[in-house]
Amino acid sequence: TEAGYLYRNVPARYGGSEQQPDFLKAEIIREEFDRAVAPMELRVGRMTDLVQTLLAWGTEAQKDFFIPKSLTGEFVWSQGYSEPGAGSDLASLRTRAELIDGHWTINGQKTWSSFAHLATHMFMLVRTERDQALHSGISYLLVDLRQSGITIRPIKQINGESQFNEVFFENALAPADWIVGRRGQGWEVSRTTLK
Repeated sequence: TEAGYLYRNVPARYGGSEQQPDFLKAEIIREEFDRAVAPMELRVGRMTDLVQTLLAWGTEAQKDFFIPKSLTGEFVWSQGYSEPGAGSDLASLRTRAELIDGHWTINGQKTWSSFAHLATHMFMLVRTERDQALHSGISYLLVDLRQSGITIRPIKQINGESQFNEVFFENALAPADWIVGRRGQGWEVSRTTLK
């Protein structure tokens, strides 16, 4: 990172090398690292998606806490969007989060969560606003998967591997300030992740 080869689009204060995007330079660096069999940027879980979303939407406290630990691999991320009955139609998701005593209390289920069984954390869409239209009632939360109240079940694929998972939340908790963007703004935030 100090030499400017890794995490080039991440500000230096969070552990990146703070450079403008340059596709040609990125490709040359990747080829040279491959040729030298040198370790490259971590590509575990959905770290890149989460870091870019936090750079666009996160508070300074969220950026300071989550980005450096994600770049070093201390935090490994899974995405919690799809649900039974809400795969391609995410606006109909039913996993709920209620703000109670300074924490989000989460109940529901996510499915097709890639590598959740290896992840430490998840960024997820949850319904926080019961009285609002489908898209505007969704929020974007971060949650630590290493807690009671969360059950992760790998889904066995036809090839015998299990990279996808079902994740069940039963009164799982996330701190109140682990919401990215405002309440009910999750649909807009999630589009940044999907880009």
